[in-house]
Formats: sequence, structure tokens, C-alpha cells
Amino acid sequence: MAVTDRSVINVPIGEIECGRAPQILTTLLGSCVGFIVQDLKNQICALAHVVRPNGTGAGMGPGYFADRAAPTARDAAIRIGADPRQLMVRLAGGGAMFDAKLAAGNIGQLNVAALREVTHKLGMVFGGQLVGARDGGCILAVDTVTGRAEVRSLREREFGDRGWRTLVDEMLQHPSRQP
Repeated sequence: MAVTDRSVINVPIGEIECGRAPQILTTLLGSCVGFIVQDLKNQICALAHVVRPNGTGAGMGPGYFADRAAPTARDAAIRIGADPRQLMVRLAGGGAMFDAKLAAGNIGQLNVAALREVTHKLGMVFGGQLVGARDGGCILAVDTVTGRAEVRSLREREFGDRGWRTLVDEMLQHPSRQP
């Protein structure tokens, strides 16, 4: 089944979305991290677009801060039918968008570390990390049917809605050789 025949849910910056088979969840990442919560048996997935390791801020979405995104994404997946005993977490992205000398540390690495810590505290199974482009700028697509998550660089590409769907279709039909 081609992506064009399936519903694609785009997750905006700092937000969390859930999907179930046959939906596909996607988001754009740079130093941000895609926090994937999956119940592979029931084909349910929650995807959070995490921007910062922790903090507070009015108007920030539920996925903005890692310390809040992880439990919120877990609870959202459970609300739509995921079995808490079947949940697995994976991370994607966390690239270095800025010169480390100019930024206060590597925000991508800080996001990953914060998510791994909160995942451990919540007692969730960590299923691994997909590495995005080292210089940021990648797309993440998660297929609720197969459970496969793919990350691809966006370097030198421009997208409209049609191009986006074509790339997602290509990613899921021809996976990269990432672990």
C-alpha cells in the first residue's frame, strides 16, 4: 500500500500526535528529537517533537520539553488503546544544527540525554536511537503497520505537500540501511 493511500499525520514542533494502523506519523527534525512510543502488537504509536531537555514556558506544546513530553506521549498512546506492557521507546534526530562554540552545548545531545533519563525513570523499554543527519535537517517517518521508523536527510531538497508525501512513500518502501 502506497503512502498516498494512507493517512499521514504531521507532528508540528513541540507537539505530540498519535496514530494507529494504517497511519504514518512524520515530523521534521534538526537538533530536536523525535520521541517515538510504540505498541507494535496493537500497531499504535505516539510521536513527540521534543525541542528542549526541560523547562517551562507559556504557549509551549505538550511535546516541547523532554521531561513532560515522555510521560504525556506514553499516556496518549495508552488512551488510544496501547497496552502499557507492550510499549517501547525509540529516539530519532538530535543533530547539531549550530556550531558548538556558538551554542550553549549541543542541544541535540542534551535532548537525547534528557529523554533517555526520563524513559528510564518511567520504567519504559528503550528500543534504540536512529541517528539523523549530523548537521540536522532530517525527516522522520514512523509506520504504525510495520513499526518501522526511518530518518532521511533533507539536504538540498525542497518540498511542497506532494514532495513530502513522495519522500515518505520512498522512505517506507525503500528503507535505508541504518540499524
